[in-house]
Amino acid sequence: MNKADLTEALASRASIPKVRAANYINIIMGTIQDALVTGEKVTISDFGTFTVSQRREFVGHNPKNGSEIRVPARKIPVFRAGKGLKESLNT
Repeated sequence: MNKADLTEALASRASIPKVRAANYINIIMGTIQDALVTGEKVTISDFGTFTVSQRREFVGHNPKNGSEIRVPARKIPVFRAGKGLKESLNT
């Protein structure tokens, strides 16, 4: 399922126009992104938690020529599924 499919599903279930559904999805995604950028944790009950994790710097290898390259430290988004989501997948 991609963003267009999600928009269509929301529009169908809520009986709203697709444009409004797409707007709501964009607002939710933007709000989660803004919270993560400021270092906040986003928890949606029974669904899961979005957090930011720090990856440390490491030495990698260029697959084309085998030379060593330094991969800088970076932040990555992490999603951890909640109890309700896990249970729904395993029933």
